[in-house]
Amino acid sequence: MRSVAAVVFAVALVALAGLEAQRSNGKFDWMSYDNFDQIIDRMDSVTPENCNSKPSAELRLHPDTVSQLPLTNRLLSTIIYPNRTSLLHLHNMALNRAFFHSYVNQILNNSQVDHKMQPGLMYFYFSTEADIAANPWGINGSAVMFDNNCSYANWYTNLEFNNTLPLFGPRAWRFDDYNDPTNWLREPTNETLNIDDYGAGPEHNYSNPSYKINQWYDYWMPDYDPSRDSVMKHTYTVGIKFSNETGRFVNDEFEGRSFFGPPQPSQNSPEEDLPVRFTAPYYDCGRSNKWIMSATAPVLDYLPRYLEWMHLRRQRFVAATVLDIDFLTLDFNPCPTAQGNPAPNYFANTARCKPSTICEPLMGYGFQRGGYICMCRPGYRYPRWQNGPYLGVDIERATEEEYQYGFECEKVDWRVVIPIIDGSDNMPTTVATKYAVNKRDISQLSAGGSVDEPHNAPVVSRRKRSVSRWHGSDKAALLSALGLKESNLKKAKLSPRKRMAPKVSTKVEEPPKRVWAPRHQRDTSSFRVKRSFDQEARSRIERIIDHMNTINKDNCKIKTNTELNLPGDLAFGAKEQLQNQARTALRMAHFLSNFLENVDFYEEYGNLRGDRPLNFELLFGEAIANVMGDYKIFGSGVFFDTDKFKNMDGTTRQYFGPYSWRGSGTRTMAIDYAGHDETYIEDAWFVDVKERWQSNVYGLKKWTTKAMLRSNLFGTSLRRFEHYPMYYRAPSMEDGLWSAPYFDCDGYIDDWVITYSVPFFGMNTLGTNIEFKGVVIVDVKLEELDVNQCPGEFHVPNAFKSTARCDYESTYCVPLPGKRFTRGGYKCECLQGFEYPFNDRAWYYDGQTMEEEYDKMMRGERHRFNTLKCREAGAPRVSSGSVLLISVIASIMAFFGR
Repeated sequence: MRSVAAVVFAVALVALAGLEAQRSNGKFDWMSYDNFDQIIDRMDSVTPENCNSKPSAELRLHPDTVSQLPLTNRLLSTIIYPNRTSLLHLHNMALNRAFFHSYVNQILNNSQVDHKMQPGLMYFYFSTEADIAANPWGINGSAVMFDNNCSYANWYTNLEFNNTLPLFGPRAWRFDDYNDPTNWLREPTNETLNIDDYGAGPEHNYSNPSYKINQWYDYWMPDYDPSRDSVMKHTYTVGIKFSNETGRFVNDEFEGRSFFGPPQPSQNSPEEDLPVRFTAPYYDCGRSNKWIMSATAPVLDYLPRYLEWMHLRRQRFVAATVLDIDFLTLDFNPCPTAQGNPAPNYFANTARCKPSTICEPLMGYGFQRGGYICMCRPGYRYPRWQNGPYLGVDIERATEEEYQYGFECEKVDWRVVIPIIDGSDNMPTTVATKYAVNKRDISQLSAGGSVDEPHNAPVVSRRKRSVSRWHGSDKAALLSALGLKESNLKKAKLSPRKRMAPKVSTKVEEPPKRVWAPRHQRDTSSFRVKRSFDQEARSRIERIIDHMNTINKDNCKIKTNTELNLPGDLAFGAKEQLQNQARTALRMAHFLSNFLENVDFYEEYGNLRGDRPLNFELLFGEAIANVMGDYKIFGSGVFFDTDKFKNMDGTTRQYFGPYSWRGSGTRTMAIDYAGHDETYIEDAWFVDVKERWQSNVYGLKKWTTKAMLRSNLFGTSLRRFEHYPMYYRAPSMEDGLWSAPYFDCDGYIDDWVITYSVPFFGMNTLGTNIEFKGVVIVDVKLEELDVNQCPGEFHVPNAFKSTARCDYESTYCVPLPGKRFTRGGYKCECLQGFEYPFNDRAWYYDGQTMEEEYDKMMRGERHRFNTLKCREAGAPRVSSGSVLLISVIASIMAFFGR
């Protein structure tokens, strides 16, 4: 028996060793176990069946698994790269909803009349649903979680005035409807949303620490300590002009309104003082059963409400807005920590780039390996068979032999020192070096060489050996490159001060007809792209920019409409770059469409009262929140069509258009456009949308809402809403329109802007059909848009197309994000078979340098524009072993040839 037990024990040890060996490797044996594998194992260990029994520590991942979080105090001083735009939008939407609820809670907190104007139950439900419906690929959940006894419900008939609910937490999340009975195709549509009250049901106490995944609650609540009120609660002032009849304002002056909102941090504020905080990724157990990450912001209110003794009231954190994103959709940065990849980063150094390459992350890969490229370091070049950087997906699926003998860059031996212009009358001479050394360690030559072709310059070693010390064939090759004879060696002394005469040329060189870019930058139809510099397009851009600089808020009133409008192709890229700002307007359109199509103002469901009609305070609050929640949005408004807005008393207003914009400093302003003499329904952004949708609503998407309500005031259980499920039709992103750039001369923004407008809908007066109700807009300054100067297809409406000054015979153009509306936002990288010749820390030519040197050349000044090109890559070296092998093979062939 003992021998059998010993054998079983030995077999178990072998099995455990095998499991450990398997655990210590990645996809292939040569790949070591790293932090990525550790997180994968951690995630795989949690399932919907065992998550309830897991401790809270096992339901959360390391907080540094998501790096480079957008911080409120750094948004204006840092560049948000494309792989973090989804997190930035999550941040902005959490702040947006926090501002709205804080504003409404405090403005409508004075009397029983204000209590009736507060948002109703369906307002909360449809608002959280709209956050998700308008962001199908970025936001997967939205909630407003109230603290204990901080929610004043006006939608229950059996709840007395000024009483509270124990807990109230409406949360919506995207439901996987592939197995839904109404989905006969059995394909997920992303158009079905579940809404529950998290303050009701068997696990309703999310304020209890045993809830495990309530980190968003712990950040802000309970708020019993007033010692940090001055730091965490900021006073905001909004100036508003109301109008109760067409063409006239109630007051000529703006009415100032102050309210407490989320903190406004300074540049050096610690993380706990920021208005938006991110949770660690966690498993949403029992709900969506996914790994998610949340952005949360605090909601403020004066408590206790409706009290005559104002000095007893205090501003408190009463709720938290919580917006979720799927953790698996977030890109991570596997590159080593550096200036562009700061610590902390849990996945740093998980990329497999070779020492001769530099790692750069890619966008859109989500939580999987391979989302990076390996580019050659300065002083290295790609082999002739490699077209552009090595892709991470290729490296991650390579075998050990492929990885060991591939994915390397070759050293560039002959490098050029960047010339320095010292103000003399001559151009500087470029000098080739055999080593990457300091500029002051390199002597420069007084004769020979070429500015246009620096690779023909003489070679100087690290020890500054003179030309006369070269011998044999090396000496003859050097003299031939210099165009000198040996008798002239004394004239070719090294002189660091002597410069050649300037060589000015305004000739525009034509590129070859077909140039291929690396795979990660290549257009599938690149044979139709004319890769060349378009001087006519550049001249046109210069004329447009000069015209823009001549118009300002002081003289715009005397300009014609033609002068205040720019060509539409100047706003190329707005659909992609500003889609988050457009989705803010789309969110409002979804909410209004859902509310106006489903809410019956006169119906009651037992003790549940139907919502009241939308009032002006709520819509002003929505417009103000859109502007305060996103620093790129300079204006936002909701504009109802003629006789489509009804007041709470049942009367109809001819026009109603609450519009908010960012005023001077940080102050936000708002106005009802109905007070102007000229109506907004004649503006182009309103007319274009109305003409499309006023008589035909075909093409609107159908969304499904499954709402669950609490069964009683105490939230004992959940039950279905009487209308289950509910449906509404709303526009998609493509149904909205971006305007051409124009100068906003209304006295509000007073700058060049572009406007995104999207329609919203509701039931007609008979309640039988859906009809056009109005337009939601957002205004963004043109200066927030990045321009793309790289070549594009002939049909692409881009005014800046083909204005980059890359040398297309040896380089290709790559646009750079974050440069805004200015020229030079690109880089010129070497094409296949070419190498970067200069001895600096770069491997490409920066667009700013290209633009500056080209302008100098056009003005006839000293320049080095003709040197900003890549040269043909040299042949690889032949090792002594290879020479010996070739010699042996030649000898054998010669022997048998006899």
